[in-house]
Amino acid sequence: MSIAIVGTGPAGAAAARGLVARGASVTLFDEQPRSGGNIHRVGATSEPTALETFARTSAHVELRTATRVLSTEAGGRVWFDGGDGAESEDFDAIVLACGAYDVHDPVPGLPAAGVSSAGALQALVKGQGIVPSGSVVIAGSGPFLSVVAAGLVRTGVAVTHVLDRLRWSDYLRLAPWGVGLPGNSVEFLQTRQRLWRSGVNVRHGVGVSDVAEGRVITDTNELIPFDHLGLSERFVPQTQLARTAGCRLEHDPVGGYWAVVTDAVGRTSQPGIYVIGEGQGIRGWRHAELSGERVAPAIMADQRGESSPRPAGSGRRRFLIGFARGLERRQRARATERLRPDAVICPCEGTRVEAVDEAVALGLADLSSVKVVTRCGMGPCQGRYCEPQVTDRICAAGATPREALNQRAFSRPVSVAEVIDDAG
Repeated sequence: MSIAIVGTGPAGAAAARGLVARGASVTLFDEQPRSGGNIHRVGATSEPTALETFARTSAHVELRTATRVLSTEAGGRVWFDGGDGAESEDFDAIVLACGAYDVHDPVPGLPAAGVSSAGALQALVKGQGIVPSGSVVIAGSGPFLSVVAAGLVRTGVAVTHVLDRLRWSDYLRLAPWGVGLPGNSVEFLQTRQRLWRSGVNVRHGVGVSDVAEGRVITDTNELIPFDHLGLSERFVPQTQLARTAGCRLEHDPVGGYWAVVTDAVGRTSQPGIYVIGEGQGIRGWRHAELSGERVAPAIMADQRGESSPRPAGSGRRRFLIGFARGLERRQRARATERLRPDAVICPCEGTRVEAVDEAVALGLADLSSVKVVTRCGMGPCQGRYCEPQVTDRICAAGATPREALNQRAFSRPVSVAEVIDDAG
């Protein structure tokens, strides 16, 4: 039995171990040069990760890093590019553990030099060892800001400010969940202690309203200079590969994103395609790991035509989801209520908020129609950045988003010659 797993973070790694323990052979794909996903990202010269050691010592595990998965099909076919062009391979089942990425609200003055997502700054340092020079400001909402800032400080980066739109009262509302998740609480306190000792100015209840000439203009009209600015308001699931397989998606009004519809163990609307981790909704790495453990016995039962065993850890799963949902609600409650019309909502096409609002005012409530009128989602990123923002504009107008953006057959650009070559 051969199973493909896309993604080598906590979810993918846990699924691989569970499947191999039950007699399956697994092939893991990751576009990064090293395994670990975003949460456990390591540099090129770091010690082998636990998954890399597992792959080297097991005859039933093949680890293909630096390999970009382009598309998946319900019949079990995976299209990928490991550096020699598009290729395809067939498997008995496919597990998508693609994780998530962080996005920020449209801000006047962006895009601008020196500004990226906070997650991109973190990836540069953790994965490539590139240390930003000059002053760094991290802004947005949620505990991820402190995690990024503390990681940068640890490598010698001069982080001057962390601007968190959430207030202390928002975090206190999450305290009851923290009692049951001591790991989360300890990590949060450790990062805050590191920032305090390093002299980083951490501000709560403060957001970014504008960016101009290397300065942040806060919503309290303060000017804060920066050489690098990392922005992060929330996380969005990576669902592109699930879309190529035709899996059903559903808009999550709490998180403000489109997530794959699954059952309690990760089965999707397409037989043989399973989605685990953040693809089910943003719930954190501990939930992702648990979802990987839960999907393995279900896959084996499905492949053998047997009844699926009762999944383990259901109580812990509910608790982890409850904490994540509580955080999402606080972030949404503090989100920018009124975006400036002149802010760019689609950086690829340069589309502004006002253009999207005009399209929505015409009665367009599905993203593909808005895309045709405004060009949002037509650029190289295929809506990865602007889809959640456009969805927000539809909701702000009092409408219900009907469908997610249409997905190309391949999630990344591929030449026709490569596809014909492999098919032949």
